[in-house]
Amino acid sequence: MPALHRAREQGKRAVCLNNVKSLTTAWIMYCDDFEGKLPKAYTDSDGWIQDIPGYYTNPEEAPEALHLEALRGGTLYPYLKTTKIFRCPVAKKNELRTYSLTHAMNGFASDGAKIIKRITEVRNQATRITFLDDFIRDWDACWMVNWSQPQWWNATPIRHGYGNVFSFADSHVEYWKWKDQRTIELAIKCYEANTPEARSYPECVQENNPDLIGVTRAVWGSIGYDVP
Repeated sequence: MPALHRAREQGKRAVCLNNVKSLTTAWIMYCDDFEGKLPKAYTDSDGWIQDIPGYYTNPEEAPEALHLEALRGGTLYPYLKTTKIFRCPVAKKNELRTYSLTHAMNGFASDGAKIIKRITEVRNQATRITFLDDFIRDWDACWMVNWSQPQWWNATPIRHGYGNVFSFADSHVEYWKWKDQRTIELAIKCYEANTPEARSYPECVQENNPDLIGVTRAVWGSIGYDVP
């Protein structure tokens, strides 16, 4: 039974990895069509997906028809032609969108970090995170990690073992298994509370955490505090 469970999980993880790869391919195609400009990384009338009127901060409670309309109205949907790609196969039925872009990719600035507006500004594209599996409760569909201090702003869900899936600006994908027990414990706490807001917990500050350091560098391209 454990072997069967692992096989099933690996299959679902493979689907999730393929989803974030497809989203990144659409993201690159959009940039090609719009002279290198990145799509908005957050929900908006012209965001990569639209927000849902009346359900902006609680999209999981929106009627399915409205939720699907928000996905189809986003700037990346014309390159995808399906809404299935927006959802992790392990997510709950009412979670029709579980992926987010990072704020670094034309989102909002984090305490001095640089926001990228054009794909030509992305140096070392193989090392810069674009999409990741996220909470639907991260309502703006845009994921944040602090740049200037060792603090998790958002957590990531615990759906695929003790790790998460990421895509990168060159369109390759990776599964990162968390190494630090503090990362895992905080992620579990957030997942059980159904909230991405790791910043709500005092243990969000985690100095010398290799998971946090690695993700921060991969999101922002640099890190704004001293590390060993």
